[in-house]
Amino acid sequence: MKVNKTLTALIASAGLGLSGHAFAAGTLSNSTITNTSTLDYTVAGVNQNDVTSQVDFKVDYKVDMAISATAATGNAAPGETISMTFALKNDGNLGNTTGTAAEAQAFAVSVDNNGATEHTPISVTFYSDVGLTTTIPNNKVTVLPDQTVTFYAKVELSKDASLSNGDNVEMIVSARALAPSDTDGTTFLNQDLAANKNLDDTSLNTSYVVFADSATGTDAAQNGIITDDFLRTMSTAEFTYPNDPSKAPKLDVAIINDIICDKDIDKDSTKDYSTGGADVGTCPTVITANKATYRPKAIPNSMAKFTYQAKNTGDVPGNDVSFSETLTSEYLANSLNTATLKVGPSGSLASRTLTPVTDEPDATNEYRIDGNKIEIFIGDVAKDEEIEITFTAIVE
Repeated sequence: MKVNKTLTALIASAGLGLSGHAFAAGTLSNSTITNTSTLDYTVAGVNQNDVTSQVDFKVDYKVDMAISATAATGNAAPGETISMTFALKNDGNLGNTTGTAAEAQAFAVSVDNNGATEHTPISVTFYSDVGLTTTIPNNKVTVLPDQTVTFYAKVELSKDASLSNGDNVEMIVSARALAPSDTDGTTFLNQDLAANKNLDDTSLNTSYVVFADSATGTDAAQNGIITDDFLRTMSTAEFTYPNDPSKAPKLDVAIINDIICDKDIDKDSTKDYSTGGADVGTCPTVITANKATYRPKAIPNSMAKFTYQAKNTGDVPGNDVSFSETLTSEYLANSLNTATLKVGPSGSLASRTLTPVTDEPDATNEYRIDGNKIEIFIGDVAKDEEIEITFTAIVE
């Protein structure tokens, strides 16, 4: 007898039994998903026993997060300590070993330059409270799935000499995923790149680490690190040439006397015949026919007058300003003399009395002449104030 086995219903259905909890970030890692398929059929109109099959697998450990930096408004001076606020959101799904409860993901946080070493902060201290009183041990921030943690920092900005007024100091805040076993913020999490879910019982019952973080700035995607850029604009003193702020401070030189005009010239001379006219007319040794047009020349034993001019065109005072100049061997040894200093707003510079010292000048208006080197400690120079320094020397 031939039996006609007609399959009147062939239904493959998957029922999901979750032992963990669902979050916006997804089912918790280590949760077991039970998949049951049922085949229901009849033979010759007689209902047969259902045929069922079941397969379980564990949900993998997704690491995903977002971070943002909020800087207070306004500019900052090089070396200034600023307060920063950061928000770190955990979009991962870390669960306990059975996937029945959420576990906080730990991250190592840091602040560094954004590719330019001269922007590297001098120091960074993280805090858990807005009052900046409770430091975060090991710079380790923990966040539950679907939660956002706000933390804070004192960032001592770079004071690299290359920073000028108006420069942007660019930095990044980073959060790097730590392994659940970490105790001191140094055991970073690694993902299971070669692993995949398949019919092998070992792989199905293993919760693999999967990095799902996005690329941020110069940071690559899926590396367990998330970053956010932030910057501060430098407000600093900046010295430029008073007559042209686009140029650097300028040291001018003029020959004011020579032995043709004054054969008895020495370092104490204060005569200046460089402007011609009646002054040249008083030159004792210039022949009468040349007096009206003669100007001193840069010949040996001529006196040069140096004039240095600078203006603080930055946004803040320049502190502990000092000036130095070392003349080359073409100048007569120990001929540096008659130093003067003027400081003040444009058009109303005030003369200062310089105090000679034998050691390095370190107080306002102190100066030292040592051989062919002159040093002047000017002190503070306010925004928009100018400096004018003069001194003389004799050409060898």
